[in-house]
Amino acid sequence: MFPAMRLARLARLAHLALALAPAAAWPSDPPSFPQFPGRQVSVLNGTWDFAFLGDVALEEISQDAEWQKVSVPDAFDLRGFTCRCEPCSCCDRSMGHRGRAECWGDRREMVGGVWVYEEHPEAQFEACCQPEPLYLKRGVAMYRTQLDTLGTAALLLFGGCTLRCVVMVDGVVLEDHAGLSPFQVEVPAGGGESGARTLLVIVDNRFGETHPVHQPKYDWYQAGGIIRPVQFHELPSKEPLYISYVHVYPRSLATVDVKLKTSGPLDGISLRWRLDDESGCQESLAWPEMAPEGAAGLRVPDAEPWSPSSPSLRRLSVAMLRDTQVLDCICVRFGLRRVEAQGHQILLNQKPVKLLGFNRHDMIDSPVMTYDELVADVEILKELGANFVRGAHYAQDQRFLDLCDVYGLLVWEEVLGWQNTASDFENTLFMAQSMRMATELALASGNHPSVILLGFFNEGESFDQSEATTVAYHAMAQHLRRHTGNTRLIGYGSNHAGQDQQLNAVDVYAFHLYLAWYPTTQPADAEDVEGIPGIWDQVRQWSLQAGEKPMLITEAGAGGLFGHHTDGKWSEEYQARVLRSHLEAAIHNPQIAGIALWQFADIPIDRSVSDEQHRPRGLNNKGVLSMHRKPKLAASVVSQLLHEHR
Repeated sequence: MFPAMRLARLARLAHLALALAPAAAWPSDPPSFPQFPGRQVSVLNGTWDFAFLGDVALEEISQDAEWQKVSVPDAFDLRGFTCRCEPCSCCDRSMGHRGRAECWGDRREMVGGVWVYEEHPEAQFEACCQPEPLYLKRGVAMYRTQLDTLGTAALLLFGGCTLRCVVMVDGVVLEDHAGLSPFQVEVPAGGGESGARTLLVIVDNRFGETHPVHQPKYDWYQAGGIIRPVQFHELPSKEPLYISYVHVYPRSLATVDVKLKTSGPLDGISLRWRLDDESGCQESLAWPEMAPEGAAGLRVPDAEPWSPSSPSLRRLSVAMLRDTQVLDCICVRFGLRRVEAQGHQILLNQKPVKLLGFNRHDMIDSPVMTYDELVADVEILKELGANFVRGAHYAQDQRFLDLCDVYGLLVWEEVLGWQNTASDFENTLFMAQSMRMATELALASGNHPSVILLGFFNEGESFDQSEATTVAYHAMAQHLRRHTGNTRLIGYGSNHAGQDQQLNAVDVYAFHLYLAWYPTTQPADAEDVEGIPGIWDQVRQWSLQAGEKPMLITEAGAGGLFGHHTDGKWSEEYQARVLRSHLEAAIHNPQIAGIALWQFADIPIDRSVSDEQHRPRGLNNKGVLSMHRKPKLAASVVSQLLHEHR
């Protein structure tokens, strides 16, 4: 049985995850990395003006609109429900018209392929809860805010803005971005004597030819809005002189290479560096000089390796000076860790490590997550016994990766994509946007020791042998290697075991099979569940035909409706049996390097491209936790196995 103390701990953490801050009282995030002591940084979380324009062309929009106040970050089409009566727990529940047990009672039955619930007499959904007016709406929206500035050159850092975002300052278009990845916008000096500047972000959450990296078929709800924090960095000068990035690449467990890039030529400008300095660059004039391109073989004193059991972190500060004036200064955090592929194994710091954990989407009922919610997720993952999390299926929130660095979680991060086709790989705009997202992911995550694997083209048509597909897979793999200094292993999640033709592009093989689950209309079969380890061994033997590389199981699971208890499919009991079999296959087979179960928690999906037969309640129900982080039976079963084999 799952220890009662651990169950209580999970319940406590789930309660923390549910403690959603009201829109007007977002918690202040602690300092995240990189830090910028040479800049005046403002985090623009808070109240903005908002207007929804509907299904209009971006070229025809006008700011003469009906504005309202909203809190940013914001996913305008997933704001949920407004409560109109008491009790109102139904507004805390799954997406759509089906309720949680607190709202609808416990009796459920399948009628004509649809789950039917007994309504709780005190909390009938239709009587109590009303969707927000823009709930699940697609169209064009505008976010606007005023900035009181120094009038100097500046930078805007967006953690995530989807699906397509046009950034304007003082009426001038500075950026047109597609996809989900962190990006930076250079803002010229301006604002006049007052320093007042107007930031306008036009968001389009429709699917279209201008941003083919987002497609309606993707198996999660792709919300629109400024969904992650925005930062405004004011530079000391009217010239846009700044350090674009500083990356620290471990070359041993005691030495690092430093790679950096500046915004322009360094005529009359010097770069200086210091390890573990906490002065905020105030003493940078006395620091050693660094070459414009960085440094190679820099020795780290008192070196301690970073690992899940001992996540030791160090800091490097780099300052840009003209004479005695500090033009910019960046402080990055890094860990001394090495990751390699050797035969069947993944080596971390020259020792074999078996990766055991979960896939996780960066969302609860919306992709807008507070820092406290991210902390709760990381603590739940650790409490479950995981040492590994696969960030599906896009660049992860940098705050989450900071936490993985601190808590010692190993991470697979990947470029946005899901079941992309050969026609996508032939599409020059799709490939250009994908490559840009790969660059942005690599630049943002280059110093996270937790990120040991990078992925792309999740479940793409890797069985295709056309020139466009082959070039796309090899080009993306090489692009990620080049932009991370060969310090990560590269792979892609494949659902084409037995047919895959692109395995020679990557460092690790990664396969997805939902054995004993699909088709969902087929009755549960105990023999199917018992046969899971044998099939995974067959997949491993087949993969060796492409060469001996480590193999991961990067998706495997079954749906389990929270609170549904029978022996058949969709029950918590059946889900637990299937996940146990997959996990045991990975744990006991020395030729399998690890597993990421699908998945950590239930997530909302787009009902327009799915149905109740495959995604009841408007959710992907394969989480070991409910969407609101309540543990299902599978959580205790999986956790017991994970703790036994740590």
